[in-house]
Amino acid sequence: MINNNKSKNGYIALISILIISTVTSAIALSLSLLGINEAKNSLGLKKGYETLKIAEGCAEEALYRLKNNQTYSGTIAPLNVGNGSCTITISGANPTYTILINAVLPEKPSYAKSLRLTVVAVGKDINITSWQEIQ
Repeated sequence: MINNNKSKNGYIALISILIISTVTSAIALSLSLLGINEAKNSLGLKKGYETLKIAEGCAEEALYRLKNNQTYSGTIAPLNVGNGSCTITISGANPTYTILINAVLPEKPSYAKSLRLTVVAVGKDINITSWQEIQ
């Protein structure tokens, strides 16, 4: 009878170790997956911010070109800005113009941002009445 109890205690200890190992492995796996997702989110945020800066740079370029030439209608070929590129489309007529900026960061996955500006040109002065990021 004593040997039978020792055998049961051994099985209980073995099962306890297996359960603890399984729980510990599950926790370690969960933490690893959380770390990977956090890294992906951080990279996406950084690339989105970089793409927005490209779009803002193109918007500044569009304003500069429109200030110097009020018949400027935008780019035919994409402008290279930093690691990305953008296109500028200008519609409207003097004095009110709408400027559409499409910026792309061509990495995998690619990131894109668009801006819409509404401006009023008075001589060489450009007054921005609206500046918004669009989807």
